[in-house]
Amino acid sequence: MAIQDPVSTPMQERTNRALESPNPFMTPVGPTRRLDGQPVEPVQSFFTAQPMPTAPEPEEEEYDDEGPDVAIEDAVDPFIQELADDIIKLHTPDEQVAETIKEIPPSLDNLEDPIVRNPIHESRSVDGLPSYRCEFAGRDIFVGWPWYKSSNPVTAACQVAMALDFGRDKIRFDMAIGDSKIEHARNRLAHKFLETDAKWMMMIDDDIIPCIGRPAWFRYWVQAARNLADLPLQRHVLHRLIGAGKTLVGASYFGRQEGGALMASDQSLAPRARVYEDKVVELDWVGTGCILIHRKVFEDIRAKFGEELKLSVNDYEYDYFRPFDSAHGEDVSFCKRAKQAGHQPHLDLGLPVFHVGYKTY
Repeated sequence: MAIQDPVSTPMQERTNRALESPNPFMTPVGPTRRLDGQPVEPVQSFFTAQPMPTAPEPEEEEYDDEGPDVAIEDAVDPFIQELADDIIKLHTPDEQVAETIKEIPPSLDNLEDPIVRNPIHESRSVDGLPSYRCEFAGRDIFVGWPWYKSSNPVTAACQVAMALDFGRDKIRFDMAIGDSKIEHARNRLAHKFLETDAKWMMMIDDDIIPCIGRPAWFRYWVQAARNLADLPLQRHVLHRLIGAGKTLVGASYFGRQEGGALMASDQSLAPRARVYEDKVVELDWVGTGCILIHRKVFEDIRAKFGEELKLSVNDYEYDYFRPFDSAHGEDVSFCKRAKQAGHQPHLDLGLPVFHVGYKTY
């Protein structure tokens, strides 16, 4: 079937306008400085070190009334074309996608065209929805915080930004704090979520910094992101995970120590996750630090396991996240139960998500 964008609605357009702003709090993002007040050396990468050339002035007589369809490639500065080609080679391993993008020439009227300045690879779900922008009805999103004692301030700022972007008519938040047994917190949030009419629950732990689609802001506050190009940092955690079109999908992130393992069952995926390959893949289990779960997953787990996981405690009644044993965490156990109930776990390799330890990894 033909790939089409979702039907535009006023709320969708409001969200799109919000994400166009480089800063969710609408305050200037100044130069990054170290703790001693000294400026940080700018990142000298392929994407930041090259100045954009001045646009050549096209001669009006080259084009007819139908627009610059024929002579546009010849009039583009060779450096622009070379830059676009190099970006495509670095960030679009899929040859078919690369060929498709190459067919779109840069605009002479706007040399800040995304294809040249800030290329966006529109990965799509099986239903044809762009993963960086998706539409959802009503207050379908429930964001749960299974936080223990405190949170990283940038983590909290990302949650505030999501609330500002989507508004109370699209998103709701709740928390389970103060319990050192993480499976208890996750079960409480699942119970609260199922008492609402929301369709999706996204859990974000207190030591996770998810991407919110603002490259400049993210690089300013997250040291580990300062060498990343705009392309992966343009992806928004909520749009990306919902746009995957899966009932159970987690973001890829690594253990909070130097050389930490990928928080997922398949460690062979780590090199692909480190370069933010634009893929969503199947696997046995994913980390629950940043995960999106459709309510049907919980309903089907209850239908599958029945009274086996039933509890009699004050604030939740079902033990969705009970570890199998001391060798399996709550994330492994939950994903395996979900798979037995008919919901395949998936991992998004292309979304930048960072884990806070002694530094941000």
